[in-house]
Amino acid sequence: MPGKPNYLSVPSALKELEKIELVRQPNGNYKLDHAVTATQKVILGAFGLDEEWIKTQASLIGKDIQNDAMPEEQKDDDEDAENEEY
Repeated sequence: MPGKPNYLSVPSALKELEKIELVRQPNGNYKLDHAVTATQKVILGAFGLDEEWIKTQASLIGKDIQNDAMPEEQKDDDEDAENEEY
């Protein structure tokens, strides 16, 4: 890490990445709780990942959570609407 003489151990790197979390908004959407920190960016960069990848994955996970939380009746209605021809 630039500017820091000591390096992260694997447990401390995992602990740092665990701080990336989603929160539910009042409208039912999910978003990142906090911005990705510089330390997290360095750790992600070691794996070829960046902040945009995290945001994209967070968005996809949020949509999956929303779909799983949707009542079954509404899911069936949505699936029927996709199969209808106009």
